[in-house]
Amino acid sequence: MTAAMRPASGATDRSMPAGLPPCVTTRWWADWEPATTRLGLAMAALLPVLLLAGAMDDRAIAGLSVWAKPAKFALAFSVYLLTLGFFGRFVERAFRKRRVLRGPILVGAAAIAMEQAIITLQAARGVGSHFNGATSLDAGLYVAMGVGSLLLTAMTLPVAWGVARGGSVRLDGGVRLAIVAGLVLTFVLTLATAGTLAMHGGHQVGGPTGPARTLALLGWLRDAGDLRVPHFFATHAMHVLPFLAWWIARFRAGDRRGAILVAALYAAGVAALFAQALAGRPFAVWG
Repeated sequence: MTAAMRPASGATDRSMPAGLPPCVTTRWWADWEPATTRLGLAMAALLPVLLLAGAMDDRAIAGLSVWAKPAKFALAFSVYLLTLGFFGRFVERAFRKRRVLRGPILVGAAAIAMEQAIITLQAARGVGSHFNGATSLDAGLYVAMGVGSLLLTAMTLPVAWGVARGGSVRLDGGVRLAIVAGLVLTFVLTLATAGTLAMHGGHQVGGPTGPARTLALLGWLRDAGDLRVPHFFATHAMHVLPFLAWWIARFRAGDRRGAILVAALYAAGVAALFAQALAGRPFAVWG
């Protein structure tokens, strides 16, 4: 191999034939956190299997295929894990090997695998996985999922710590702060909204009983409060805040005050949506 062909960072897969585009020859995930990345890819690979099961199985719960929920969670877990894996690029390698980071990540990854297994099992049985206390088995599985949800959400905190430490990993200051804020807010806001969902025993607050009008695609209620709305925005703080900070950094690099302001406004917005849902008012009435 000539010097011109030799990779600068050592991240190239030498088993690949020469001449392929960089996106193919380069192991673009080489610097990602390995455990979350591998499980995230496994969840992505599971998704078409679940969709195929839905196409072949006509059983339904509340008008939706029994396989709709496992597919939705496989997609959500994949995005969540790959995001954490990507943020792992901004954690120093030495810190990644420390137990304070490895332990929570492995526990959280195991919790996600358990959650997906339970949701898929209940779908195969043709029963609901959430808010299902019909039998002692259903109730026990739901409790296990509750514990797992806490563990998997807590994975964001050690990653936030690792990103916040900085060290030799270069990253715009505003973007770094936004990633940390997004990860912390994802934990705090999700804990509040998901915990309320679990204690309430369902997502609907107020409104009429029976068939409900819903928003297209999202399925959020249009005639009642819906706790899934603040829960959705809570879980995506880790995506929205870094994206906005990255966009701001194109014009004002290192704008930490802008990142703090965006994080505060986002938290306030989720709190407002939470209060709206608890008051029994729908997220949107149009459509």
